[in-house]
This record gives sequence, C-alpha cells and structure tokens, in this order.
Amino acid sequence: MKLGDQVVDGIFLERPNRYLARVEIDGQEVNAHVPDPGRLPGLMVPGRRIRLIYNPGPKRKTDYSLVLVRHKNIWVSVYPVFANKVVEEELVDRNLSCLNGYENFNREVKCGESRFDFQLEFLDTKAFVEVKSVSLVERGVGKFPDAPTQRGVKHLKELIALRLKGFRTAVLFISQRSDARLITPNDEIDPLFGEWLRKAHIASVELYAYNCTVTKNTVSIKGQIPVNF
Repeated sequence: MKLGDQVVDGIFLERPNRYLARVEIDGQEVNAHVPDPGRLPGLMVPGRRIRLIYNPGPKRKTDYSLVLVRHKNIWVSVYPVFANKVVEEELVDRNLSCLNGYENFNREVKCGESRFDFQLEFLDTKAFVEVKSVSLVERGVGKFPDAPTQRGVKHLKELIALRLKGFRTAVLFISQRSDARLITPNDEIDPLFGEWLRKAHIASVELYAYNCTVTKNTVSIKGQIPVNF
C-alpha cells in the first residue's frame, strides 16, 4: 500500500492530547492529527523523525495527519486504518493463506451490535473478520492493546457468539512494523481483553497475526507470525 503523493517529513515535538501532536515541518511548528488514540509507548519521543500526510479540508482541525514514526532503524505506522487497507489488498490478491477459499468479500459489514471489518463468503458459510492494528513491540513481542479497549472486548464477545451459531470468525492482528516476531495479549494494560481473547480461542475463533514491512512510502504485509498466550 502506497502512502500517496502528499507525504512530508517532520520532527515530533510533543503530544498535548491523544489526538493532537505538535510537530515541526520545514522549520515551522504546526499541529497534526494523531489517528491512533492509543498510548504509543516508546514511539512519541520528542525529536523523532516522522512522516505526515498533508490533507487539508474545511472540516479538519489540522492540515496534517501523523502516519509514520522512525524508531531506531525502522519505520512504524501509527495509522490504524492502514492495517485494514493492507489486509484488503491481500484479500483482493488472495494472498492470505489463513483465509483461503472464499468466493468474495465485503468491507464494514454490520452484524448484531457491531460492524466487522470484513465478511468473507465461502460456499458453505460466512466468515466475520476483525482487524486489530498493533503498534507496541517490546523485545520482538507485539502486544495488543496498548490502552484499554472496551470496543475490542465487545468485538470478541460477538465473534464468539457468531462462532457458536456456526459461522467462521477470526481476528487478524497486524503489526505495522517489521520487528514483531509474535503477538500476545497485553494483560498488564487490559487484562479483560486478554481474558476474552483466551475465551475466543477456546470457542474456536481463529486468531492470526502478521507483521509488516514499512518504508517511508509504503506499508505491506511481510509474513505471518504466531499468536501466543
């Protein structure tokens, strides 16, 4: 997935709140939208190189969105929507071996009280798939979430309910950085999510994870990695 033509370099200065960053672009300080409301530990460090998408509009409070952060020798995506986009690309190209055999798929499908990222149509069943973007990696271990997520717990409960009705259900954890070797629930931050993820596993909800290759202009699936408990 390409980031597009309206991408600029900058320097991260500070994060006054979850959705706002102060950044420096071409020597000028400006505000930028932070698409990921998570805590992003270890990433939002003053002086870090960043990449931003310039996207002004009458309904926007800022002209820029912060999408990439340079961490050590790699780029890390902090734009959760990119995870859905790279999964969609893989589904279009039929490259996700964990979900082989579908006839077609739809995005943003409402079922029950939730809207799931993808619904795949198989000959004998449907599969509901939820994508979770992972930005926190410690010593090669990707951890989700990096902040408590009631929405994530709700999705797990509904995926379990759909599985018990006979549908195929799955969670795809997408680490938008290349240094994750495995994914695990972040019990220290959100033990409830970890509890329900384990319940989902017992209920035969499928759990998959992938890491990504992130360059200054692209984000793409690198390879499948394990989900550990």
